[in-house]
Amino acid sequence: MSSMPTIEYREYSNEMSLEDIFYNFTAKERHNYAFVEMNIKNFQYFNARFGRIYGDKILNDIETILKKFLKDRGYFHKREGDTYHFFIYCPYEESKGISADEFVVNQFLIELTDELFFNKQETINENIFTSFGIVMPYDFGDEYEDLIVKASVVRKHCPELKKRSYSFEVYTEEKFQKFLDKQELMYRVTEARMNDEFTIYVQPKVNIHTEKIVAGEVLLRWPGSGGISLYECFSVLNEVGEIYSLDLYNFEKVCRYLKEGIDKGEKRVPMSFNIPNITVTDVDFRKDYMSRVEEVGVPKEYIEFEFLEDIQYKDGEVVKDVIRSFREEGFNCSLDDFGAGNASFSVLLKGYINIIKLDRIFFRDEINEDRKKIIKSIIDIAKTLNVKVVAEGVEDKEYIDFLKTVDCEVVQGFYYYRPMPLEEFQALLDKQESMT
Repeated sequence: MSSMPTIEYREYSNEMSLEDIFYNFTAKERHNYAFVEMNIKNFQYFNARFGRIYGDKILNDIETILKKFLKDRGYFHKREGDTYHFFIYCPYEESKGISADEFVVNQFLIELTDELFFNKQETINENIFTSFGIVMPYDFGDEYEDLIVKASVVRKHCPELKKRSYSFEVYTEEKFQKFLDKQELMYRVTEARMNDEFTIYVQPKVNIHTEKIVAGEVLLRWPGSGGISLYECFSVLNEVGEIYSLDLYNFEKVCRYLKEGIDKGEKRVPMSFNIPNITVTDVDFRKDYMSRVEEVGVPKEYIEFEFLEDIQYKDGEVVKDVIRSFREEGFNCSLDDFGAGNASFSVLLKGYINIIKLDRIFFRDEINEDRKKIIKSIIDIAKTLNVKVVAEGVEDKEYIDFLKTVDCEVVQGFYYYRPMPLEEFQALLDKQESMT
């Protein structure tokens, strides 16, 4: 406590809330305090394990510690809900050579977390873990509720929030704007899905010996994204669960495209669909996709499911059952990004998939003898296991010439084609068909 600043402290009535105190602060007093939201990370555990009465005892003990810690220096109150929060005005003063957030952390949070964690109260000794959102006085504004929003946002979006030990984040306009931008993007991608703004693109897969298109990978583009990168877009879709609905909707559209063309005697080739990791463990995943295939009546040999190389194959039997069931139904299952993670060979040995897609990392740099040996070894192993190989991300003729010598027949990459709208892809197939 000795390191905390000495300020002109004014005693307020016990009946006054922290909000009342905020509006009664003089301009000078507001400059003397930082606003802090403190959350007890593991509090629900205590209620669930020991009961509400025990949980209330913990809260009372924390309040006792805070009263002692802030005596004649700061103010606090508790807000209850599903999680437990304490809101605090902690003493603050400008210090040369020390940033504002360093001052609050070093002069307040470290001491407070030590007091809470190592306190000899039986209920909380070395069991309390905390997270903090901090708003410095120069970012206060005129409304108390704005303080709570600012502190809560930065606390919940702290990169270290999931750590068991204490975590903290200091409010800045940049961090807050980043949060607002992300929320806006969430609304925009949801609206785009509902308005059918996403466009189906296909990247051809080419037989390098005949140079004919033999398959395609289904991709999505958002023409009205306003410059938002695909990474940002699909990251948000994944996070809010929109990716499942979007993928399923477009899966059905492509299935209908395949079935209608086959029925008319038009040229169609097998199409592959990326399956995000979050989708694989969805309880309705198999049923939803199978029902679309059966309803449309598309031949199963025209469908390939691409699973990411970093998928969590160790998660029980769920993933293995999914892939096994699709294979037994007659679908092709491939492992995307092969070689970019750590599950590659373990999955190969299990026999869960029948196609691997060599990741673009193998073809990114200038070709050399060591690289050739690695690529050839992987292809040889795959052939031994009756697994087909697709080389992905190939852009240079040198790699094409080499792949022809090691029995890798199919390539997907810019050397032949970039992703294109489905209509353009079909036009290429029609042209190819007319030339045979």
